[in-house]
Amino acid sequence: MKGRAKGSVLLALLLTACGGRQEASPEATAGDAARAVVDTLLFPFTLTEEQLEGKAIFETVCWTCHGPSGHGDGPAVLAGSVPRPPDFTTGDYAKLTRAQLEARFSAALAARRPHPTMQYVSSILQPEVFSRALAYVAALSYPPEVPGSALAGAQLYRERCAGCHGLTGDGRGFVARQLTVAPADFTQDTLIRQRNFIALFTRIKQGGGSVHGSAMPAWGLSLLDNDIWNLVAFIVTFQPGTVAEPPAPQDGE
Repeated sequence: MKGRAKGSVLLALLLTACGGRQEASPEATAGDAARAVVDTLLFPFTLTEEQLEGKAIFETVCWTCHGPSGHGDGPAVLAGSVPRPPDFTTGDYAKLTRAQLEARFSAALAARRPHPTMQYVSSILQPEVFSRALAYVAALSYPPEVPGSALAGAQLYRERCAGCHGLTGDGRGFVARQLTVAPADFTQDTLIRQRNFIALFTRIKQGGGSVHGSAMPAWGLSLLDNDIWNLVAFIVTFQPGTVAEPPAPQDGE
């Protein structure tokens, strides 16, 4: 299948994954707008239109092996159906641009015995479509200094942490006033300033009871290590200059 036919199949897959096109109610529209404002506050850079398209492709085709955060822990891997792929958030993968990722995957496909799953993916996606997915991967792996994804961590932070620590990380969430021990202010946190990411990971995993007597849960009881690293990757962005600057749109070229 080639050309427009292949593109039509991909579009159908994406629409199916999203539940088809439906008219949004005024309440849903207002809710979406509110969530967009929160997301803007939470994440230090905005995905480009191309990266957003790549996100839809990644979450439709790629995540089953690579995992939703790019850690290589997708359901097909956990089920033992396919070998574990590289973790995009660690090592040199975390520093690669979209163009460098394209070069690496092209070399892998040209190898004497290319990975069968990658062969299949490349056969069902047009090159420009595959390229958009890699543009998203380059953003998903930010920041390169932490083995986690700030993009994935922002979502977790909104769901699990913002109520206490606040949308801007200043420790002034709407629950903070009800607590005996004030939540940490990540904009001034010493561990972040010292770039002691392992200690920050341990603090989140073990919870406040074992660290400073606060009511913070031991998130290691309900979150995987990869999820906690995603939180760390996002939290460190509350102190500008701690990690590399967020990728500019041209970084994906």
